[in-house]
Amino acid sequence: MSSNLIRLFSDVSDKEVCEQFNSDGVTTISGGGNFSSKAFFLSQIINSKKDAHKILWIVSNYQERDQVILAMRMWSGFHVEPLVLERNETRNDDIERLNKIKTTAFLSKALSKQNNVFVIEYTDALQFYPKPEDLEMGVVKVSTGQKTDAVAFFNSLIAAGYEVSGDKFITKGQYYRSGDLITIFPVNTDLPVVINIGFDTVDKVCFYNQETGTNMADVDSVSIYPVACALNSVSIFDYFGKGSVIVDDDVEVPDIDMPKYEEFLKKADHQAFRVNFTSFMEESSYHHHLHYLSVLKYQNILDFISDVKEKITTEWKILLFTKNTDEYTGVFEDKTVKYETISGEKPLTPFRVNIIHVKKDDVFPIAFQNPKLKVFVVTDREVIDLNEKKKADDAKYRVFSDFLTGLKVNDYVVHTDHGIGIFMGLYKMTVDGVTREYLKIGYAENDKLFVPIDQADRVSKFIGSADQPPRLTRLGSAEWDTITEKVKKETEKIAKELLDLYARRESAKGFAFSGDDKLLEKFSETFPYEETPGQLRAISDVLSDMEKDKPMDRLVCGDVGFGKTEVAMRAAFKAVMSGKQVALISPITILTDQHYKSFKRRMDDFHIRIEMLSRFRSQAEQKKILKGLKDGTVDVVIGTHRLLQSDIEFKNLGLVIVDEEQRFGVKQKEALKSLRTEVDILTLTATPIPRTLNISLHGLRDITTITTPPPGRQPIITEVRRFSYNLIRNSILLEIERKGQVYFLHNRVQTIDDMASKLKSLVPEAKFVVTHGKLSSSELEKRIMAFKDGEFDVLVSSTIIENGIDLPNANTLIVNNAEKFGLAQLYQLRGRVGRGRKQAYAYFLYTQQRLQIDAKKRLRAIVEASELGSGFQIAMKDLEIRGAGDILGANQHGSINIVGVSHFVRMLNQAVEELKSGGSVKAEEKPIEVSIELPIPALIPDDYIANFKDKINVYQKLASADNFKFLSELRAEIEEDFGAIPNEVGNLFRILELKLLAKAANLTNVKAENVHSDVDRQIILTMSDKVKPENIMNMLEYNPKWIISGTKLKCKFNDLGVHWVDELAECLKKLHGKVERGKWIRE
Repeated sequence: MSSNLIRLFSDVSDKEVCEQFNSDGVTTISGGGNFSSKAFFLSQIINSKKDAHKILWIVSNYQERDQVILAMRMWSGFHVEPLVLERNETRNDDIERLNKIKTTAFLSKALSKQNNVFVIEYTDALQFYPKPEDLEMGVVKVSTGQKTDAVAFFNSLIAAGYEVSGDKFITKGQYYRSGDLITIFPVNTDLPVVINIGFDTVDKVCFYNQETGTNMADVDSVSIYPVACALNSVSIFDYFGKGSVIVDDDVEVPDIDMPKYEEFLKKADHQAFRVNFTSFMEESSYHHHLHYLSVLKYQNILDFISDVKEKITTEWKILLFTKNTDEYTGVFEDKTVKYETISGEKPLTPFRVNIIHVKKDDVFPIAFQNPKLKVFVVTDREVIDLNEKKKADDAKYRVFSDFLTGLKVNDYVVHTDHGIGIFMGLYKMTVDGVTREYLKIGYAENDKLFVPIDQADRVSKFIGSADQPPRLTRLGSAEWDTITEKVKKETEKIAKELLDLYARRESAKGFAFSGDDKLLEKFSETFPYEETPGQLRAISDVLSDMEKDKPMDRLVCGDVGFGKTEVAMRAAFKAVMSGKQVALISPITILTDQHYKSFKRRMDDFHIRIEMLSRFRSQAEQKKILKGLKDGTVDVVIGTHRLLQSDIEFKNLGLVIVDEEQRFGVKQKEALKSLRTEVDILTLTATPIPRTLNISLHGLRDITTITTPPPGRQPIITEVRRFSYNLIRNSILLEIERKGQVYFLHNRVQTIDDMASKLKSLVPEAKFVVTHGKLSSSELEKRIMAFKDGEFDVLVSSTIIENGIDLPNANTLIVNNAEKFGLAQLYQLRGRVGRGRKQAYAYFLYTQQRLQIDAKKRLRAIVEASELGSGFQIAMKDLEIRGAGDILGANQHGSINIVGVSHFVRMLNQAVEELKSGGSVKAEEKPIEVSIELPIPALIPDDYIANFKDKINVYQKLASADNFKFLSELRAEIEEDFGAIPNEVGNLFRILELKLLAKAANLTNVKAENVHSDVDRQIILTMSDKVKPENIMNMLEYNPKWIISGTKLKCKFNDLGVHWVDELAECLKKLHGKVERGKWIRE
């Protein structure tokens, strides 16, 4: 892919910040976004700061390091030099030497005057290094024409730590002599150097390409850096002096190491310019807030086109990276969107989409946007239905799965067979001359487990209680089997409950709504706005469900103000026109009143009788409404959970609309559950609870997401700040000045009046009102209605405001003690502002001196999800950060915390599938797991998929393949995303194909023995008791060279022939007796 892409944005700049970089010091940056946008920003700095020839970027771990490398190579055009050390827990001498070589290579580049970006993990940055002058003193310099003594020269090489090689093919830190020619591989060069020494003179110096065996052009001289220096005594910052930029990227350092790390950073302040990226704003003259935001996935191409068109009209600079240029240009032409394919170096043109075609084997940058600079960088990854070949439900499941299984080093993980451990990274091992890659997992008592890549699907991220870490399992003990047996009984019970409910719904004969389409069209025309693409899709899904003769159970997930109510109105209108009654149930009375007024306004002209059952109605009125429901004269009733009580009778109920189901109590949820088999259910939510999400994503409930904001809606400017009375006063006054109102959320009822008194003293210009859940219902409603009518400027409230109250004039939210809230709750609260077209602001204030890691993750996520339409993904992220919570109800909380969400869901799915197939869960036998141990080098090389997360995800997809069709599709997908498949990856597919065949043949192990002996090399197949004798005979008839030895089948490699892998596959097919069509992927 092209580099130095910052040139395309030469007329775009974070100008104020860039200007400060021309004087040394420390600058703290918030709002930097992801690694791609941070690289974009730093590339601007490089261009503005003429003497900035070196950047040292400090990261938390090697996954972050890999992302920084890709991003800086693309945006800056600088050479990127990472320090990549091997972990050496066993103090292996070879690894120790290799790390010394890598360190010196890194330091030698740091001493050069070239424009380089250096990337280092904080644990390595904290180490001591040799003084730069000591390192340079150890350099052996060789020049053409230089007088030298061969013996003295060899002695200097040995003193520099170089070793003689017994082979012409040498590695860094080695040399090889052949006559007058000496080939040396300096630790600081990318190629070996050939030196021709005559009698006492260096006759020639040139680089040498070992791959091709050819000499490169001659050079005048070369500097050979030592392998290592004897004394390490200085900081890494000694190599980055004046003119350098040190980047501290919000590094996640354990509390125990934090004082040491903070002291370490101070050393940089005297030598270089330091940039601190932080997630949150600070009150400081050295602090600058940028406005880089992430880009959420578009659920369909129409949402993407809608957003792009709006950005084009407001002069955004749009850059699209795609491997599907032809598909996009076709869509753009069809939808009259201007576009241009980028080839030169001129700045981007506004009023169009600028396209960069990405080659198959290149990697996409991470997408980002900046509303202040009006910069939008997007890729194929963000547009689901163009990028994904599978159906939408699969796409949503993969998003869910990504949160459950995306691994980082030091994450707790669950292995289905061995229990809970700590993921220690990917680990390459060479056994019998064959290199394979493994997942390395640490267990109790310092035990380690190396999981072959073809078994990666057995490992998933542990998500349990956020309050305490899980207990590590002891390898080889029976404790994990005991735990899983207990949890299995619970999953069986839940699976039966879920399937009973949804089976009854599937088998129930529902009502197929029809109605007058022309009348529905006329009703639709009364909608005062243009429907968004997301709204249209949701309306279509719901109306289509209603026309089927099985009861609908659909979840519509969309942000506050994204038009879910209109979807409900269309459904209600269709139901009434079909002669059915409709009940809309809301969690609180004020919401009920909002819905009632909205429905009345739209439906009165169509002579539909709408009533509201709430405390706003007298006893006499309520009695009249109940009678109308019973005799069918009331068409639509809107109320709270009062509608679920036993005295409510409907004449012909056909549709129940549930608003924010997660706000109801257990009894109300049980009542709603019983309705699911009788009538159509439509559930509306902004952030689905994990249980609802899980059921929806696993095919037991239909789901539609509305991700397109209404035209004119702006993302809410979100800031996380330390508590400040000055900030609070200014924010309130600014909102009042523009005739708006403010929510101030303080969630401690005991101190809420004290807080309100302080605020009144702080801002005497404003009028305050206090609300909380301890007030009587009538008093609470009275105060909220008064605020809604404009009698007060600031509502000081508990979390009662998160329940969907629609106050379009409230455009500033201040949340006190934000670190104590869950992510979904923070998101829901933020949805209270920004309902109109005014720019809205949300300030999340924290009081702790140093935030705990989980709180920091939540607050960082809420800032990054400032883009509209992110409720669905916030619910996912909350599940990852917060832990299990109520994923399947309070009763299962303990079990989930023992085994983790992902393993619990896996076990539940097994139970569901077993019941679905008509079997008995209790009689279920443990499925056969196959291990493959063959002398085939099978792994994903780092130069094929460099990004750690991508590699892990591909490994887990590969390992989860349970049929040849999926494996074939996966091969095509990987080839499309990453380019032509190298041999090692091809071998990985061959192993997985053999694994499928072996599993079908009821084998437990396929293993090679005596691999170094040409004569005795053999394949051993271990059979389970399910292998049928007739199938064994079938294989022996095909190849009689197989020998039966107890539960094993043995055959020598020579008897399988040159193409032994193919022949082994054929034998496995015979042993199975039949193989699904499609067979070998390569056929």
